[in-house]
Amino acid sequence: MIPEVVILCGGFGTRARQINKKLPKALLPLNQKPFLYWVLRNLENQGVKKVFLCIGYKGNLIRSFVKKIEDKLNLKIIFSEESEKNLLGTGGAIKKILSKLGNYFYIMNGDTFLFMNLKKMFLKFLKKKKPILMMVYKNLDKNHQNNVILKKNFFYYNKDNFEKRMKYIDYGIMLVEKKIFFKTKNKFQISDLLTRQSNLKNITYLKAQNKFLEIGSLHGYKQTLKNFKKIYNEIHRTIS
Repeated sequence: MIPEVVILCGGFGTRARQINKKLPKALLPLNQKPFLYWVLRNLENQGVKKVFLCIGYKGNLIRSFVKKIEDKLNLKIIFSEESEKNLLGTGGAIKKILSKLGNYFYIMNGDTFLFMNLKKMFLKFLKKKKPILMMVYKNLDKNHQNNVILKKNFFYYNKDNFEKRMKYIDYGIMLVEKKIFFKTKNKFQISDLLTRQSNLKNITYLKAQNKFLEIGSLHGYKQTLKNFKKIYNEIHRTIS
């Protein structure tokens, strides 16, 4: 069985407010449906049975939307909600629900639509026997800052300190072992944890062939609207 998926949907989405000031990023409209609908359907098509939604900013709107569609999805959806006044960070949001998660699980961004193969990721994760498997993409788009140095037998991730050697970007999804969260604080960013883990050589990778679609910025949202038809062709191809 495909491991459960944690989707991070709790951020303030400051850049996305240029698009819509009333909605959280996950609910921005795409082909007459909220973006989150397509993300959930993509996971359902790949055999996922359980999804944890980490919500915070305007989380009540996300809850209301999921309540309307959950009986139409073959997914069990569990919420983990943070206070908008005291967000725990992407890492802290996961730490909060750690006891409910299995020994390994996927973590993905709530503002990206990804052309991935979860089964392939899982098999490579088991083969490599490292606590983290990150999907990466060789990125030539200057609108997105690269954060991964990838060479033979060398992997380094750092979201905050860009280097010219960084030719790859994290794809927005990873598969992790629960134990990497055991000695962390209750409030932190997962990007900081990943930098430490890459220094410890605890991360392996899988290259993505197709660029992600994202709605975290006005530019990204416009590109996603433009390229949305690719979704219909790619979803089924990438899981075959």
